[in-house]
Amino acid sequence: MSIVQKSKKGTSLVEVMIAVLISTIVILGGSFFYVASTNQINLREQHRAASRLAGQKLEELKAGDFDAIETGEVTDSLSLDDLSYSRSTVAEDLGSYKQVTVTVQWGPVGKEKNVSLVTLIAPK
Repeated sequence: MSIVQKSKKGTSLVEVMIAVLISTIVILGGSFFYVASTNQINLREQHRAASRLAGQKLEELKAGDFDAIETGEVTDSLSLDDLSYSRSTVAEDLGSYKQVTVTVQWGPVGKEKNVSLVTLIAPK
């Protein structure tokens, strides 16, 4: 009776292909995670910069003369960290105080991001 024994040496082509496939999936998943997290970090940095620009404008208006705050909208463009920001300041006279809204907008057309801060300013 002849017994055929399988060789237990080495690996088969199927095993190698499965190992390559699993490695590829892991590497692609890691690279997608890296790209997504890098984009989120950049977006958070831009958001933080826009918040600083809006806050600076509000502090500037609070520190100034109450009567010098003109009602209406004023827009200016700023550049920070190689990125252009558009800052819009809208002031409304509500009698004994003024409501000021500062909106900072940035990003490509169609995918704009913005930050808005609102405060009430009373005479000193």
